Amino acid sequence: MNESHPNWFYDFKPMKFLMLGSFPPHQSRHAFPFYYPNKQNRFWKVMADISGISLVADFSDTDKVIEERKSIMRKLQMGIHDVAQKIIRKGNSSLDSDIEIIKYQDIVSIVKNHSELEKIILLGFSAKSSAAQSFLKYVKDEKIEAVFPEGFNAKAPAAFYIFIDNRKIECLILNSTSSTSSVQVPKLVEQFREFIFDTL
Repeated sequence: MNESHPNWFYDFKPMKFLMLGSFPPHQSRHAFPFYYPNKQNRFWKVMADISGISLVADFSDTDKVIEERKSIMRKLQMGIHDVAQKIIRKGNSSLDSDIEIIKYQDIVSIVKNHSELEKIILLGFSAKSSAAQSFLKYVKDEKIEAVFPEGFNAKAPAAFYIFIDNRKIECLILNSTSSTSSVQVPKLVEQFREFIFDTL
């Protein structure tokens, strides 16, 4: 099945970080129409813990659910998007291994529109269509200048740099917050705080 991204991108300033996932889960797993809509995914739990903003809205009130999450984004100066714009999905699966990316988002334009953006965070790395693997392919296909440390391995935690308009952007590969990941919430919170939010 071919799917196009629902275009949830929320643009605001300042956006110091840009979180990139692969693609939203299948529609049947959406509890609300915004990023990380699967209630089983730990992303918003982790970000709520770090931001100190509680998630209390009932899922029946879609506007409040989304506004809570946008409040977290603004407080953490954290943008969110996905690497893929169009995909082919195998059945109703939400696994990165069951999607094939056929068109990428224009990540370069987001970077150019946000001179304050310092880091791109890639969530997940193991599958071919994971955020990290897909972004690395996007960088190569778009001929974006990139510098990798000696012995670079696209696993969490790892870092490399890209250059857009003579700006050096750090790219971090961190663990996925998916419930299928073996990494527990306390470890995820620790990892995100260490690699992203300690400078806020």
